[in-house]
Amino acid sequence: MSTNLPAPVAAYLEAKDDDHVEAVLESFTDDAIVHDEGKDHVGIAAIRDWAAAISTTYQLERTVLETRRTGAATVMLVRVAGNFPGSPVDLHHHFTDSGDRIAALTICP
Repeated sequence: MSTNLPAPVAAYLEAKDDDHVEAVLESFTDDAIVHDEGKDHVGIAAIRDWAAAISTTYQLERTVLETRRTGAATVMLVRVAGNFPGSPVDLHHHFTDSGDRIAALTICP
């Protein structure tokens, strides 16, 4: 994994277990958008619900396979393994920075 990750992206990736939801929320702007599994989660309340559902439903392990920066974007290929059908799966994570927070995250195959 690149050592030059923006701080909020690094914090998002490091968030685990009990502190997962609050640590994830600290990484996002108040009006951020997360797109995952075909759904948009807009704003902190919706992102909180999304992060909490993932945290309580799955035990995930993430391994960053590739990272690249383009302007305000960080694009990663992440191997996600856990207690879900089809595990493990390689997913692209597209982060858009807005200063010291994440303004958007899209997770897709």
